[in-house]
Amino acid sequence: MNADNFTYSKEPYYQERIFNLVGFSQKEIKNKRSIEKFSRKAILDKHRAKKGKPGSKTKLELEDFLRNDLIQNYLKIYKTKFNLSHFYFEPGVDEIEDGVSTGSLDIKVIFPNKSLESGEEYLAIECKRINKLLNKKRYYLDEGLNRFITRQYYPQSDNKVAWMLSFMECEKDSQRQSAQDIISHFNELLRVSYKKHIVKEIGEEAINLNIDPTLEVFNSLIERDDKTELIVYHVFLDYYDLIEP
Repeated sequence: MNADNFTYSKEPYYQERIFNLVGFSQKEIKNKRSIEKFSRKAILDKHRAKKGKPGSKTKLELEDFLRNDLIQNYLKIYKTKFNLSHFYFEPGVDEIEDGVSTGSLDIKVIFPNKSLESGEEYLAIECKRINKLLNKKRYYLDEGLNRFITRQYYPQSDNKVAWMLSFMECEKDSQRQSAQDIISHFNELLRVSYKKHIVKEIGEEAINLNIDPTLEVFNSLIERDDKTELIVYHVFLDYYDLIEP
């Protein structure tokens, strides 16, 4: 394994802009939702009414809702403030290889056409709700990071960067955990189940980007099944005080 290129020496010009757009959006969400909180029940009822019968279960309703709210009401609206007018933030887009869907991206950031020349035509972002519960952390790795390792995501792209975006939330105050504590637990699990794929653990090396200080971001370097390396940024959004029952 070679970690020489962990610091992305030729950071794409849009990298800091996307980070800071998300950081700005997070502050706007907190400003609004600290007064008008998200309601778990209202979100669930809305999903049931739209996608199933009353009383039926829906899949990932809160995660999808928070993702869609972030995209529709913030990223798409404020992207012009960060000179990202020609970037497109699309939810739930299939990854396709040889006509077969290999997975569905939570967010696909489509770049301007000139990025096609470098093979960096889009940024893949996987979203997860995360809290103190162990099964949530395992799900983050097994059904999130592992999709990059196995090339379910980026099956044919040469892009060297991906994101894991976490909505930190919980139903009980006792389940609250800081991003740093969550990262420490992630690394413990990675050493057990994904040791051969970890070139640099999450947060092992400082990020050399001018990112909004209110945004919590950690990076890692993984080796995929095909022996290629991928920088994965782990971005944490604080929703702890924004969601009510």
